[in-house]
Amino acid sequence: MFPKNFATGLYSNWDSFIDVDDKVLEWVKKTNKTRPKSIVLKTIDEALYTLDKALIEGGKEFLISEGLYSKLDSIFKSRRRALGGNGFHMGRALYELGLDPLVSYPCRPSNLMMESPNFKIAFKGEVKTPKEAIRESDPEYDHIIFEFKRDLKKGIMNTGRQIFSWDLMSSMGIFDYDFLERASDSNFTDVLIIGYAHLLLPDHKGKTDEIIEYLDNPRRPKIHFELGRGSEESVRYAMKKFSDKNCSESWGMNEDECFTYLEAESLDLRDLIDAAIEGVKIYGLKRICVHSADFAFSVSKYDIKKELDALEMGCTVATALTLGSIKDNLDKVKSLPRSDIKPVKRTVNGYNLCLIPTFVNDEPRILTGLGDTFAGTQAAMALS
Repeated sequence: MFPKNFATGLYSNWDSFIDVDDKVLEWVKKTNKTRPKSIVLKTIDEALYTLDKALIEGGKEFLISEGLYSKLDSIFKSRRRALGGNGFHMGRALYELGLDPLVSYPCRPSNLMMESPNFKIAFKGEVKTPKEAIRESDPEYDHIIFEFKRDLKKGIMNTGRQIFSWDLMSSMGIFDYDFLERASDSNFTDVLIIGYAHLLLPDHKGKTDEIIEYLDNPRRPKIHFELGRGSEESVRYAMKKFSDKNCSESWGMNEDECFTYLEAESLDLRDLIDAAIEGVKIYGLKRICVHSADFAFSVSKYDIKKELDALEMGCTVATALTLGSIKDNLDKVKSLPRSDIKPVKRTVNGYNLCLIPTFVNDEPRILTGLGDTFAGTQAAMALS
Protein backbone atom coordinates (compact mmCIF):
# COMPACT_ATOMS: atom_id res chain seq x y z
CA MET A 1 0.00 0.00 0.00
CA PHE A 2 2.71 2.46 1.02
CA PRO A 3 6.31 3.12 0.02
CA LYS A 4 8.86 2.89 2.78
CA ASN A 5 10.13 6.38 3.44
CA PHE A 6 7.89 9.23 4.59
CA ALA A 7 8.78 12.55 6.16
CA THR A 8 6.39 14.90 7.97
CA GLY A 9 6.92 18.53 9.03
CA LEU A 10 7.26 21.30 9.87
CA TYR A 11 6.59 21.48 13.62
CA SER A 12 6.46 19.43 16.81
CA ASN A 13 5.71 21.11 20.14
CA TRP A 14 3.70 20.85 23.35
CA ASP A 15 -0.06 21.34 23.40
CA SER A 16 -1.85 21.97 26.69
CA PHE A 17 -5.62 21.71 27.05
CA ILE A 18 -8.40 23.54 28.87
CA ASP A 19 -11.96 22.20 28.73
CA VAL A 20 -14.57 24.92 28.32
CA ASP A 21 -16.71 23.80 31.28
CA ASP A 22 -19.30 25.90 33.12
CA LYS A 23 -16.65 27.76 35.11
CA VAL A 24 -14.58 28.64 32.04
CA LEU A 25 -17.72 29.53 30.09
CA GLU A 26 -18.82 31.94 32.83
CA TRP A 27 -15.36 33.55 32.75
CA VAL A 28 -15.59 33.95 28.97
CA LYS A 29 -19.07 35.50 29.11
CA LYS A 30 -18.52 37.88 32.03
CA THR A 31 -15.04 39.21 31.27
CA ASN A 32 -14.54 42.30 29.10
CA LYS A 33 -13.70 41.65 25.46
CA THR A 34 -11.84 43.73 22.91
CA ARG A 35 -11.49 43.22 19.16
CA PRO A 36 -7.83 42.31 18.39
CA LYS A 37 -5.70 45.21 17.17
CA SER A 38 -3.03 43.14 15.41
CA ILE A 39 -2.19 39.64 14.19
CA VAL A 40 -0.56 38.93 17.60
CA LEU A 41 -3.01 38.99 20.53
CA LYS A 42 -1.62 40.87 23.52
CA THR A 43 -4.38 41.02 26.16
CA ILE A 44 -6.86 38.73 27.89
CA ASP A 45 -9.66 40.91 26.48
CA GLU A 46 -8.48 40.20 22.93
CA ALA A 47 -8.12 36.48 23.55
CA LEU A 48 -11.62 36.27 25.01
CA TYR A 49 -13.08 38.17 22.07
CA THR A 50 -11.78 35.46 19.73
CA LEU A 51 -12.75 32.60 22.07
CA ASP A 52 -16.31 33.89 22.48
CA LYS A 53 -16.58 34.12 18.69
CA ALA A 54 -15.17 30.60 18.31
CA LEU A 55 -17.97 29.13 20.41
CA ILE A 56 -20.39 30.33 17.73
CA GLU A 57 -18.40 30.20 14.49
CA GLY A 58 -15.77 27.54 15.17
CA GLY A 59 -12.19 27.68 16.41
CA LYS A 60 -9.01 29.02 14.84
CA GLU A 61 -5.37 29.47 15.82
CA PHE A 62 -3.86 32.76 16.98
CA LEU A 63 -0.41 33.94 17.83
CA ILE A 64 -0.16 35.55 21.27
CA SER A 65 2.50 37.61 23.00
CA GLU A 66 4.74 36.17 25.67
CA GLY A 67 2.97 38.39 28.19
CA LEU A 68 -0.47 37.04 27.28
CA TYR A 69 0.87 33.49 27.40
CA SER A 70 2.13 34.14 30.95
CA LYS A 71 -1.27 35.50 32.02
CA LEU A 72 -3.16 32.51 30.61
CA ASP A 73 -0.58 30.17 32.10
CA SER A 74 -1.09 31.70 35.54
CA ILE A 75 -4.91 31.53 35.30
CA PHE A 76 -4.96 27.92 34.12
CA LYS A 77 -2.12 26.28 35.99
CA SER A 78 -3.51 22.74 35.81
CA ARG A 79 -3.60 21.72 32.16
CA ARG A 80 -3.34 18.36 30.45
CA ARG A 81 -0.26 18.36 28.24
CA ALA A 82 0.44 16.29 25.13
CA LEU A 83 2.66 16.38 22.09
CA GLY A 84 1.33 18.38 19.15
CA GLY A 85 2.25 20.33 16.03
CA ASN A 86 1.47 19.59 12.39
CA GLY A 87 4.59 17.49 11.79
CA PHE A 88 3.95 15.48 14.93
CA HIS A 89 0.26 14.82 14.20
CA MET A 90 0.99 13.69 10.64
CA GLY A 91 3.90 11.56 11.77
CA ARG A 92 1.93 9.93 14.58
CA ALA A 93 -0.82 8.91 12.15
CA LEU A 94 1.67 7.13 9.90
CA TYR A 95 3.54 5.67 12.89
CA GLU A 96 0.35 4.14 14.31
CA LEU A 97 -0.36 2.64 10.89
CA GLY A 98 2.88 0.72 11.21
CA LEU A 99 5.14 3.04 9.20
CA ASP A 100 8.43 4.62 10.26
CA PRO A 101 8.33 8.35 9.42
CA LEU A 102 11.05 10.94 9.65
CA VAL A 103 9.56 13.78 11.72
CA SER A 104 10.64 17.41 12.02
CA TYR A 105 11.65 18.83 15.43
CA PRO A 106 13.03 22.39 15.10
CA CYS A 107 13.41 22.57 18.90
CA ARG A 108 14.52 19.48 20.81
CA PRO A 109 14.31 20.03 24.56
CA SER A 110 14.70 16.98 26.75
CA ASN A 111 11.10 16.73 28.04
CA LEU A 112 9.63 16.91 24.54
CA MET A 113 12.01 14.38 23.03
CA MET A 114 11.70 11.92 25.90
CA GLU A 115 7.90 11.86 25.47
CA SER A 116 8.02 11.42 21.69
CA PRO A 117 7.23 8.16 19.90
CA ASN A 118 10.17 6.34 18.40
CA PHE A 119 10.15 8.44 15.23
CA LYS A 120 13.16 8.83 12.99
CA ILE A 121 14.93 12.15 13.64
CA ALA A 122 17.50 13.71 11.30
CA PHE A 123 20.64 14.60 13.22
CA LYS A 124 23.83 15.90 11.59
CA GLY A 125 23.49 13.76 8.48
CA GLU A 126 22.39 10.65 10.37
CA VAL A 127 19.11 9.20 11.64
CA LYS A 128 18.59 9.05 15.39
CA THR A 129 15.78 8.31 17.81
CA PRO A 130 14.21 11.26 19.67
CA LYS A 131 16.07 10.34 22.84
CA GLU A 132 19.36 10.44 20.93
CA ALA A 133 18.65 13.83 19.34
CA ILE A 134 18.08 15.95 22.47
CA ARG A 135 19.45 19.51 22.59
CA GLU A 136 19.31 20.51 26.24
CA SER A 137 19.45 24.27 25.60
CA ASP A 138 16.47 24.36 23.21
CA PRO A 139 13.31 26.15 24.41
CA GLU A 140 9.97 24.44 25.05
CA TYR A 141 6.99 25.99 23.27
CA ASP A 142 3.46 25.33 24.46
CA HIS A 143 0.20 25.99 22.57
CA ILE A 144 -2.72 26.66 24.93
CA ILE A 145 -5.87 25.05 23.56
CA PHE A 146 -9.44 25.62 24.69
CA GLU A 147 -11.63 22.66 23.67
CA PHE A 148 -15.42 22.90 23.57
CA LYS A 149 -18.36 20.68 22.61
CA ARG A 150 -21.62 21.78 21.05
CA ASP A 151 -24.28 22.63 23.63
CA LEU A 152 -27.01 24.90 22.31
CA LYS A 153 -28.46 25.51 25.78
CA LYS A 154 -25.14 27.04 26.82
CA GLY A 155 -24.67 29.01 23.60
CA ILE A 156 -21.93 26.75 22.24
CA MET A 157 -22.87 26.26 18.60
CA ASN A 158 -19.92 24.12 17.48
CA THR A 159 -17.59 21.39 18.62
CA GLY A 160 -13.98 22.42 18.22
CA ARG A 161 -10.92 24.09 19.70
CA GLN A 162 -9.31 27.51 19.90
CA ILE A 163 -5.51 27.60 19.91
CA PHE A 164 -3.37 30.35 21.42
CA SER A 165 0.29 30.01 20.48
CA TRP A 166 3.32 31.80 21.82
CA ASP A 167 5.80 30.11 19.56
CA LEU A 168 8.86 31.73 17.98
CA MET A 169 9.37 28.63 15.81
CA SER A 170 6.12 29.25 13.98
CA SER A 171 6.05 33.04 14.03
CA MET A 172 9.66 33.69 12.98
CA GLY A 173 10.34 30.62 10.85
CA ILE A 174 12.70 28.46 12.88
CA PHE A 175 13.07 25.21 10.94
CA ASP A 176 14.65 21.80 11.40
CA TYR A 177 17.37 22.09 8.78
CA ASP A 178 18.70 18.57 9.35
CA PHE A 179 15.17 17.38 8.56
CA LEU A 180 14.81 19.56 5.47
CA GLU A 181 18.10 18.32 4.05
CA ARG A 182 17.18 14.66 4.36
CA ALA A 183 13.45 14.98 3.66
CA SER A 184 14.04 16.87 0.41
CA ASP A 185 16.24 14.13 -1.07
CA SER A 186 14.50 11.23 -2.84
CA ASN A 187 17.46 9.01 -1.97
CA PHE A 188 16.07 9.05 1.57
CA THR A 189 12.42 10.12 1.23
CA ASP A 190 9.65 8.91 -1.08
CA VAL A 191 6.92 11.30 0.07
CA LEU A 192 7.35 14.55 2.03
CA ILE A 193 4.23 15.90 3.74
CA ILE A 194 4.57 19.51 4.86
CA GLY A 195 2.19 21.31 7.17
CA TYR A 196 3.08 24.92 6.42
CA ALA A 197 4.24 27.48 8.98
CA HIS A 198 0.92 29.27 8.62
CA LEU A 199 1.55 31.43 11.70
CA LEU A 200 4.65 32.94 10.11
CA LEU A 201 4.45 36.68 10.64
CA PRO A 202 4.42 38.77 7.43
CA ASP A 203 7.77 40.34 8.37
CA HIS A 204 9.28 36.85 8.24
CA LYS A 205 7.43 35.44 5.21
CA GLY A 206 10.71 35.39 3.29
CA LYS A 207 11.79 32.47 5.50
CA THR A 208 9.64 30.37 3.16
CA ASP A 209 12.43 30.84 0.60
CA GLU A 210 14.68 28.70 2.79
CA ILE A 211 12.26 25.79 2.43
CA ILE A 212 12.03 26.35 -1.33
CA GLU A 213 15.83 26.23 -1.62
CA TYR A 214 15.77 22.67 -0.28
CA LEU A 215 12.82 21.56 -2.42
CA ASP A 216 13.84 23.19 -5.72
CA ASN A 217 16.07 20.35 -6.86
CA PRO A 218 15.74 17.49 -9.36
CA ARG A 219 16.11 14.87 -6.59
CA ARG A 220 13.16 15.99 -4.52
CA PRO A 221 10.51 13.42 -3.53
CA LYS A 222 6.79 13.79 -4.13
CA ILE A 223 5.48 16.57 -1.91
CA HIS A 224 2.13 17.36 -0.29
CA PHE A 225 1.74 20.95 0.96
CA GLU A 226 -0.95 21.45 3.62
CA LEU A 227 -2.14 25.02 4.06
CA GLY A 228 -3.38 26.66 7.26
CA ARG A 229 -5.13 29.76 8.57
CA GLY A 230 -3.08 32.31 10.44
CA SER A 231 -1.12 34.88 8.49
CA GLU A 232 -2.93 35.07 5.14
CA GLU A 233 -0.15 37.19 3.63
CA SER A 234 2.49 34.59 4.49
CA VAL A 235 0.40 31.65 3.24
CA ARG A 236 -0.33 33.38 -0.06
CA TYR A 237 3.38 34.11 -0.42
CA ALA A 238 4.15 30.42 0.13
CA MET A 239 1.47 29.35 -2.36
CA LYS A 240 3.08 31.48 -5.06
CA LYS A 241 6.58 30.26 -4.25
CA PHE A 242 5.59 26.58 -4.21
CA SER A 243 3.73 27.01 -7.50
CA ASP A 244 6.36 29.10 -9.29
CA LYS A 245 9.12 26.63 -8.42
CA ASN A 246 6.93 23.55 -9.01
CA CYS A 247 7.78 22.28 -5.53
CA SER A 248 4.73 20.10 -4.87
CA GLU A 249 2.32 17.75 -6.57
CA SER A 250 -0.47 18.02 -4.03
CA TRP A 251 -2.07 20.67 -1.82
CA GLY A 252 -4.51 20.18 1.04
CA MET A 253 -6.75 22.44 3.10
CA ASN A 254 -10.00 22.62 5.03
CA GLU A 255 -13.17 24.20 3.64
CA ASP A 256 -12.48 27.61 5.20
CA GLU A 257 -8.99 27.68 3.69
CA CYS A 258 -10.41 26.63 0.31
CA PHE A 259 -12.88 29.51 0.48
CA THR A 260 -10.15 31.98 1.45
CA TYR A 261 -7.11 30.95 -0.57
CA LEU A 262 -8.77 29.48 -3.67
CA GLU A 263 -11.39 32.23 -3.54
CA ALA A 264 -14.49 30.08 -3.77
CA GLU A 265 -17.69 32.05 -4.26
CA SER A 266 -19.09 30.63 -1.04
CA LEU A 267 -18.70 27.79 1.44
CA ASP A 268 -21.28 25.80 -0.51
CA LEU A 269 -19.84 22.42 -1.49
CA ARG A 270 -20.38 23.01 -5.21
CA ASP A 271 -18.49 26.31 -5.05
CA LEU A 272 -15.63 24.70 -3.12
CA ILE A 273 -15.31 21.97 -5.74
CA ASP A 274 -15.33 24.52 -8.55
CA ALA A 275 -12.62 26.53 -6.78
CA ALA A 276 -10.47 23.41 -6.34
CA ILE A 277 -10.83 22.48 -10.02
CA GLU A 278 -9.74 25.98 -10.99
CA GLY A 279 -6.98 26.01 -8.37
CA VAL A 280 -5.37 22.78 -9.50
CA LYS A 281 -5.01 24.33 -12.97
CA ILE A 282 -3.84 27.77 -11.85
CA TYR A 283 -1.16 26.44 -9.52
CA GLY A 284 0.04 23.63 -11.81
CA LEU A 285 -0.75 20.77 -9.43
CA LYS A 286 -1.63 17.11 -9.80
CA ARG A 287 -4.25 17.27 -7.06
CA ILE A 288 -5.99 19.33 -4.40
CA CYS A 289 -7.70 17.75 -1.39
CA VAL A 290 -10.26 19.55 0.77
CA HIS A 291 -11.67 18.29 4.08
CA SER A 292 -14.35 19.39 6.52
CA ALA A 293 -16.36 17.89 9.37
CA ASP A 294 -18.96 16.65 6.86
CA PHE A 295 -17.05 15.72 3.71
CA ALA A 296 -13.71 15.18 2.04
CA PHE A 297 -13.00 15.52 -1.67
CA SER A 298 -10.09 15.56 -4.08
CA VAL A 299 -9.62 16.88 -7.59
CA SER A 300 -6.82 14.85 -9.09
CA LYS A 301 -4.90 13.57 -12.09
CA TYR A 302 -4.11 10.40 -10.15
CA ASP A 303 -5.95 7.07 -10.27
CA ILE A 304 -9.53 7.47 -9.10
CA LYS A 305 -9.53 4.29 -6.99
CA LYS A 306 -6.37 5.38 -5.22
CA GLU A 307 -7.96 8.75 -4.50
CA LEU A 308 -11.08 7.15 -3.05
CA ASP A 309 -8.98 4.82 -0.91
CA ALA A 310 -6.87 7.77 0.28
CA LEU A 311 -9.91 9.82 1.30
CA GLU A 312 -11.51 6.86 3.03
CA MET A 313 -8.37 6.00 4.96
CA GLY A 314 -7.82 9.63 5.92
CA CYS A 315 -11.35 9.90 7.32
CA THR A 316 -11.05 6.56 9.10
CA VAL A 317 -7.77 7.40 10.82
CA ALA A 318 -8.90 10.90 11.87
CA THR A 319 -12.16 9.52 13.25
CA ALA A 320 -10.31 6.77 15.13
CA LEU A 321 -8.33 9.55 16.81
CA THR A 322 -11.57 11.19 17.99
CA LEU A 323 -12.34 7.93 19.78
CA GLY A 324 -9.16 8.25 21.83
CA SER A 325 -6.35 6.75 19.75
CA ILE A 326 -5.75 5.60 16.21
CA LYS A 327 -4.45 2.05 16.29
CA ASP A 328 -6.93 0.74 18.86
CA ASN A 329 -10.04 2.20 17.20
CA LEU A 330 -9.68 1.71 13.44
CA ASP A 331 -12.19 -1.15 13.39
CA LYS A 332 -14.65 0.70 15.63
CA VAL A 333 -14.95 3.54 13.12
CA LYS A 334 -16.82 1.26 10.71
CA SER A 335 -19.80 1.11 13.06
CA LEU A 336 -20.25 4.90 13.16
CA PRO A 337 -22.83 6.68 10.98
CA ARG A 338 -21.88 8.89 8.05
CA SER A 339 -22.79 12.48 7.26
CA ASP A 340 -25.60 12.99 4.76
CA ILE A 341 -23.27 14.00 1.90
CA LYS A 342 -23.84 11.95 -1.25
CA PRO A 343 -20.64 10.26 -2.59
CA VAL A 344 -19.35 11.34 -6.00
CA LYS A 345 -16.89 9.65 -8.35
CA ARG A 346 -16.57 11.13 -11.84
CA THR A 347 -14.31 12.93 -14.29
CA VAL A 348 -14.61 16.73 -14.55
CA ASN A 349 -12.59 18.72 -17.10
CA GLY A 350 -9.98 15.99 -17.29
CA TYR A 351 -9.64 15.59 -13.51
CA ASN A 352 -10.93 12.84 -11.26
CA LEU A 353 -13.38 14.20 -8.70
CA CYS A 354 -13.91 12.04 -5.62
CA LEU A 355 -16.20 13.07 -2.77
CA ILE A 356 -17.07 11.06 0.34
CA PRO A 357 -19.09 11.70 3.49
CA THR A 358 -17.20 11.70 6.77
CA PHE A 359 -17.94 9.60 9.84
CA VAL A 360 -19.99 11.15 12.65
CA ASN A 361 -18.83 10.87 16.25
CA ASP A 362 -21.09 12.95 18.49
CA GLU A 363 -18.93 12.33 21.57
CA PRO A 364 -15.35 12.94 20.48
CA ARG A 365 -12.63 12.43 23.07
CA ILE A 366 -9.95 14.25 21.03
CA LEU A 367 -10.55 17.42 19.03
CA THR A 368 -7.05 18.67 18.21
CA GLY A 369 -4.86 17.45 15.36
CA LEU A 370 -7.68 15.88 13.34
CA GLY A 371 -7.06 17.90 10.18
CA ASP A 372 -3.34 17.14 10.22
CA THR A 373 -4.07 13.46 10.89
CA PHE A 374 -6.41 13.31 7.90
CA ALA A 375 -3.96 15.25 5.73
CA GLY A 376 -0.96 13.09 6.51
CA THR A 377 -2.81 9.84 5.96
CA GLN A 378 -4.56 10.71 2.70
CA ALA A 379 -1.44 12.33 1.23
CA ALA A 380 0.69 9.29 2.02
CA MET A 381 -1.74 7.02 0.19
CA ALA A 382 -2.47 9.31 -2.73
CA LEU A 383 1.18 10.01 -3.51
CA SER A 384 2.48 6.49 -2.94
